[in-house]
Amino acid sequence: MSDDWPAAGTLLAFRYRLVSRLETGGMAEIWHAQDELLARPVALKLPTGLDRARADVLQLAWREARMGARLSHPGIAAVHDYDEAVRPDGSVAPFVVMELLGGETLAARLVRGPLPWREAATIGAAVAEALAAAHTSGVVHRDVKPGNVMLTPTGVKILDFGISAVTGEPDDDETGATFGTPAYVAPERLDGKPAEPATDVYGLGVLLYEMVTGQPPYPVDTWEELAQARAGGTAALPATLPPAFRELVCRCLVDEPDRRPAAAEVNEILTELAEPEQPAPAEPAGAGGTRRSGRRRLVLWSGLVALAVSMLAVFASLGTSRQTEDAGRAPATAQPPASPSPAPRATTASVTPRSAATPAAPLDVDVALARVRSAIEAGRAQGQIRPDVAVDLLNLLGTLGRADGRQAEEQVSELRRKLRDRVSEGSVDAGRAEVLRDRLADLDQAVGSG
Repeated sequence: MSDDWPAAGTLLAFRYRLVSRLETGGMAEIWHAQDELLARPVALKLPTGLDRARADVLQLAWREARMGARLSHPGIAAVHDYDEAVRPDGSVAPFVVMELLGGETLAARLVRGPLPWREAATIGAAVAEALAAAHTSGVVHRDVKPGNVMLTPTGVKILDFGISAVTGEPDDDETGATFGTPAYVAPERLDGKPAEPATDVYGLGVLLYEMVTGQPPYPVDTWEELAQARAGGTAALPATLPPAFRELVCRCLVDEPDRRPAAAEVNEILTELAEPEQPAPAEPAGAGGTRRSGRRRLVLWSGLVALAVSMLAVFASLGTSRQTEDAGRAPATAQPPASPSPAPRATTASVTPRSAATPAAPLDVDVALARVRSAIEAGRAQGQIRPDVAVDLLNLLGTLGRADGRQAEEQVSELRRKLRDRVSEGSVDAGRAEVLRDRLADLDQAVGSG
């Protein structure tokens, strides 16, 4: 871009008024703009380097718009439009119009230092879920890095599908323009292999590693530095991290793409890791201030209950015997009934059961839907759900997300029915079906309380 174009106030394509420049990168600059036709704020991406590679830049901008437009997921920044503006010198400048987001990028957050591992797991789970949705639509992002992850007030969003590709598309770029950032590039991309979802999973592994350590496994800036760093290997993650977290990151970062987990599986594992641990109930102090073991308290409690039951049985037996004797020597004339003797009082401390634990609050409907979706996608990725069945279940889940009230409850019931049918025909593994039943129960409760 020239020094005087574009500038704040410029109107592009008779519709988009530039307000302020938000960010400038190596391949593009992002503007806050106003869509004057629909009266809404938008983000507008204008590629740079038009004079150097006009055809390549035009193609990349158009591809980004096409790839982004085919994706619809709350964790992916929406693409609204693609158009072209005419510069003062008569040349054409393509631009992509996107959802304007508040918040900060993950890269900006990491400037302040590493994240707690549970927070990193939460962000990673959201990124994995969005990537899984893109992979389901046949799109590989190919540039997963902190600068392309936005932390917004409404959740985590993936940005910039500028170098994305269709799954299986040959990676025949000889210029390196679509290779991305060296520190985040999967090794198979350097070998020219076709685009595949495992490439994004590698980038996600780098993302997780950097979130908890403060830097990527290979903190390099050039391809030459990357080759040298890879030869020396990467430092192990801190032993203070949970073993399951460390194991998952290592699986994402293996060199062989077919050994990496699917994005849906990463989402499922990270979602479970991110859930806060429930604190154990405090044990009451025993005599002399010492704490009794759980087994000893259970035995004592059982003994007290048994004693109370025995005492009640004895009293009941005595009462029955006396009634029998009185009946045997009852006088011929009716007598007024004697005042009943007071019932024996049992010790309340020994027979009153403990109050039940307060049930957990139901999940938010969106969270419950996401958990069901991740379980379906993980089942498909692991071969536990037949692909066409997974698509059918995901489609029904998508319509449920737009329903409310009675209609939503009916669609949960329909999901349960379909799951039963698919299990009986053998297209859903029994173990995966059990996971889905649990998550559908949570979804049913969330819908009912919504």
